[in-house]
Amino acid sequence: MPLFNPAHRPALAPQDAVAAVHDFLQRCQHWAAEIEIPKRLQRVEEDLQTEDAAKLHAWVAYLRFTEHALGELEAGKLDHWFQEG
Repeated sequence: MPLFNPAHRPALAPQDAVAAVHDFLQRCQHWAAEIEIPKRLQRVEEDLQTEDAAKLHAWVAYLRFTEHALGELEAGKLDHWFQEG
C-alpha cells in the first residue's frame, strides 16, 4: 500500500511544508543527475537510437525543471503556495 493518501491532509507549518518539498526536489535532482542522465548518456554514446536520445533529452529537461523549482523555493517565490487558507 502506498504511503500517499489523498484524504490525509496533515496540518503543517508553511516552513515544514517548504522543507519537505525542497527535500523531495533535491532527491529528484540527485536521481536525474547521478542515475538517469549518466545511464541515458552512456546508451546514446554506445549506440545512438532516437528513443534513447529522446529519453536523455527528457531527463535533462526534468533536471533543469527541478533546479528551477528549487531556486524558486529558495528565493521565496513560491511561499504563497504554502500559506494556510
